[in-house]
Amino acid sequence: MGANALFTAVSGLNANQTYLGVIGNNIANSNTIGFKSSDPIFQNLVSQTLSGVSSSQEGLGTSVYSIQQQFGQGALETTSNPLNMAVDGSGFFIVQSPNGSTYYTRNGQFSENAQGQIVDSTGQNVVQGYPLNAQGVSTSGTPQPISLTTSAIPPLATTTATLTANLNSNISPQTTPTTTTGTFMGGYLTSSASAGSSTVNVDMTYNGATGSAPTSLLIGNGDGTTNLYTVKYYYVGATQYTPATLPSGSAVTSVTLSSPLTSSVLQNTAISQNTLGLTSTSGVLQGSDIQINTNGTAASSTVDPYQFVNTVASVNSNSTVNLSNAMPIPSGGSFTAGGGVISGPASDYYSTTINVYDSLGNSLPMTVTFAPSSSTAGDWNVYYTINGTAAQRQSLTSTTPDVIFNSNGQITSGTSQTLTDVPAYVSPTPATLPDGASEPLNVALNLNNLTQYAATSATTAFTQNGYSTGTLTSFTVDQNGRISGLFSNGQTKYLYQVALANFIAPTGLVSEGNSLFAQSYSSGQPAVGVANSGNFGYITDSALEQSNVNISSEFTNMIIAQNAYVANSKVLTTENAVLTALETAIP
Repeated sequence: MGANALFTAVSGLNANQTYLGVIGNNIANSNTIGFKSSDPIFQNLVSQTLSGVSSSQEGLGTSVYSIQQQFGQGALETTSNPLNMAVDGSGFFIVQSPNGSTYYTRNGQFSENAQGQIVDSTGQNVVQGYPLNAQGVSTSGTPQPISLTTSAIPPLATTTATLTANLNSNISPQTTPTTTTGTFMGGYLTSSASAGSSTVNVDMTYNGATGSAPTSLLIGNGDGTTNLYTVKYYYVGATQYTPATLPSGSAVTSVTLSSPLTSSVLQNTAISQNTLGLTSTSGVLQGSDIQINTNGTAASSTVDPYQFVNTVASVNSNSTVNLSNAMPIPSGGSFTAGGGVISGPASDYYSTTINVYDSLGNSLPMTVTFAPSSSTAGDWNVYYTINGTAAQRQSLTSTTPDVIFNSNGQITSGTSQTLTDVPAYVSPTPATLPDGASEPLNVALNLNNLTQYAATSATTAFTQNGYSTGTLTSFTVDQNGRISGLFSNGQTKYLYQVALANFIAPTGLVSEGNSLFAQSYSSGQPAVGVANSGNFGYITDSALEQSNVNISSEFTNMIIAQNAYVANSKVLTTENAVLTALETAIP
């Protein structure tokens, strides 16, 4: 019977050798991302009964019944990679191998492969998630491979803008000179022209005296600025005229300039002679701003009133005012000054600019100018330009101020303005912009935050909702596992939400190496969901979960296993000595 002790000791040696092996594996993986330590579960072997009663059971030793993973939380370490993720709490990342097998891991050492897929540390297994719509809501109930390969985000045409600004209440008295009844030549470009070109196509009518056409024209550059060009020839269809020979009533279709354009000009940009006659120039000073009331004879021969703002470049002794910017003219018509104009110091006129976008993502400068409508504090007109067209009022025929403030500096009227890139006086309105973008571009300007206090006019904020096309440049991941892309146009867009899985018995998962686990009968079916919901933990981006191995505990366990191993070896040698002595004592 003494031989039982030998086998019992051997079972102890084997079990503790396994224990040491588990400890060694834990220590070896103490720096492995997402590694979960293991503990051996010992069990005693079926006991031998010597006398038929349980109190006489000697025992047959021990064995390792199982080795269980310990899924306690590991410490989180921050990284510089936004695609690195760590689950704080319950849940496993789901990855799919190239052969379609599904694995589960706590190792969030993710990166993007050449196909734009998010893969694990092996570079082979693709992380699973849910595609998201613009509101960050899943569009699929089944996880699928996360792929960040995306086409350029399409542009969005501007539809709304909000201006927060203060207009100085200390405006100066405004002068109201009267215009002449003479005509003023001008029109619009009917096609765009590039810098270096010497010819521009126009729609303008000359109603002055035969042979006295302007020798120079002011042309808008499409960015809100203008340049003065000397005219070489006027063309009415194919017929060429010099300024000294152009007949009265000519419908000019193109103009050849003496020098080429210094910058590109856009279709529908204003073009005009740069002078305006007044019955009196009293109070109209160089550098002052002037609001001009006009009558334009349109192609339909109807008379339409317009109001525009311009800047006085110079004032001549013959009551002629030279203007700094190209004046707009109704298509096929001519300019006729009519009624009083309002002139005042440029310091009373406040302009602010923001870029808006058309349907193709082209950036168009939009300038909004606030002009006193009289010397009465609190009454202002609003003029605007988009894409270099001349500054016009939204309410072209209105004599009521566009914006009115009360005595407390709060806006009481005119909180909303509708602005368009093709002025209402251009007829017919083209179906598209020169580049093919949708036309017209309408912008609802919100002025609710406008104030009028005794302080310098200044803009606090000017925002709009449009943007150009953009490409994906970087990512962020929130606590819910939603991956957002940051695009080159400054926009962000939800892309995917990382899927997580939970198991009723995670200790039943089968380790597949590389910190990967596979489902088994013992683990049960996975419950699939997303972070920060149900019993799932939340996700920390730019972080990794470290191994949960406790080195101090492993050292202690190593000593215990070593002592047990040595003690079992002593049992083995002692039992061997007893058997040897017994053999010697028997004759």
